Amino acid sequence: MTREQALGALLCIVCVLILVCYVAELVVIGWTGYQWSLLQWLLGLANIRVDPFYELIWLIAVPVAIAFCAVLVIGAWIGWTMATTPPPVPIESLEEELEEKAEEEEKEAGAEEGEEKGE
Repeated sequence: MTREQALGALLCIVCVLILVCYVAELVVIGWTGYQWSLLQWLLGLANIRVDPFYELIWLIAVPVAIAFCAVLVIGAWIGWTMATTPPPVPIESLEEELEEKAEEEEKEAGAEEGEEKGE
């Protein structure tokens, strides 16, 4: 396994663990009616008090805010790219350029043959 593959596997495992913990926390808070949560229990070990209701609000608000900002940034990037990209060249002008290049190449090839015969 290469370094990139190992990093990818680690990233996958960490993301799945965070997802499982996130969903479990939402379920526990909803199931106990905002009375208990896993995070509240863990922070209680360090004598930190957290109200599960406000924790639930943060569990929902923060990912929604991040997703909303990400969508807006992607939209702004697409808009900037569209605004700053020059328009494509019409197909007719491309065909004309190709024909001109082909004619030039034929003339050059004919001139080279003439020089070879003259020697």
